[in-house]
Amino acid sequence: MKKNLLLLFILVTTVSSAQFTIWEDDFDDADASDWTLLDRDGNGSNWLARKNIQYDLNTGTIVDGNISVLGTYNLDFNTVDYLPTFEDNFAISPAIDASFYSGKLSLILNAQPSIVEGNLDILVYGSTSPDPATFTLLSTINLKRATEDQEEFADYAVDISQYTGETTVYIALATKLNYHFSGYEIDKISVTAEALLGVDDVDLKSSLCRLKQNPVQENLQLDLAEEFQTEETALQIFNLNGILIKESPYQPEGLAVNDLSQGIYFLSVTNNGKSQKLKFIKK
Repeated sequence: MKKNLLLLFILVTTVSSAQFTIWEDDFDDADASDWTLLDRDGNGSNWLARKNIQYDLNTGTIVDGNISVLGTYNLDFNTVDYLPTFEDNFAISPAIDASFYSGKLSLILNAQPSIVEGNLDILVYGSTSPDPATFTLLSTINLKRATEDQEEFADYAVDISQYTGETTVYIALATKLNYHFSGYEIDKISVTAEALLGVDDVDLKSSLCRLKQNPVQENLQLDLAEEFQTEETALQIFNLNGILIKESPYQPEGLAVNDLSQGIYFLSVTNNGKSQKLKFIKK
């Protein structure tokens, strides 16, 4: 018993002081297909996943660097001249689930202006809908550059706590309007939270769904209201990073969790459009 109590104390203490990464994309797979990339000016130049750009002094041309980025450019790579039109490009992230978390929510952007560029503003928008018309401006970040040809990726943080607890959050990155620029390059983008959702922070009344035991070792058993004791009730278990680990319809005998590693998890109980999220410890 002392060992279990010690484990519980360590887990809770660790969680209370942790910073949780809800979502991130580092573009190392050169794939941005889950993003919505809008070329709103229609000039054929848009955000895309690629390597950062470098300037080859021997040939006088643009070549690929070594870092995978989400980038957008106002350059003709063959002539290294600005394109004749300005850019209006809008990159919308996949849906981010912040409903398991509380406290301060932060967007961390690791980015730089591309080579042959000075400091450059990037616009950060947010919404709970993927509809571009619903996005509001959250921040204008001034990306810093001190040299013309060196990599100068740095972290920039934006407080997006207005979306704490939301089931779907979308972040959008937009270019500075009416301005010729060499390019924007995003090495990594992530969303972090300072705290887990409390046990009492739920969508349903607590009398509708309770854990019969917590921590749990072998079998997760629920105390559900009668109307939710049906196979239409869906159970999903997520880890701290919001990744779905296991799912099953409700069964009176409970949900086996003996195959889970020790740690803290979330249980989502959903029925007929209503949901409740509970936090539990696997020992």
